[in-house]
Amino acid sequence: PPQILWTIVRGDSAVFKVYVTDDAKAALDLSAWTIDLEIRRGADLIVALEPAPAVDDGLGYFTVSLLPEQSEILQTEDIFDIQLFDGLTTVWTVAQGSISMIEDVTGAPTTS
Repeated sequence: PPQILWTIVRGDSAVFKVYVTDDAKAALDLSAWTIDLEIRRGADLIVALEPAPAVDDGLGYFTVSLLPEQSEILQTEDIFDIQLFDGLTTVWTVAQGSISMIEDVTGAPTTS
């Protein structure tokens, strides 16, 4: 699977899109697939996400979204993978990667 270095600013939202094709290089219809992403530190599960196609995603695309409170607990060198499951017998790891954290400079916004 492709290797990704996901750079995230601590305390920020983070989003990226993934494009998946079948063996014939045609965009995969993801409507029947379950998508899971786990971020781990060693053997420990830190964050579990269920990415899904967004309204504006085309065929074969899905969006991975991380909330600010989730990015607060991540560390550089945490690892992740993204797996598709067809609901029957096929489990397919479509990407793997590691996290690179950047410390926030401005801090969280405040409300008056």
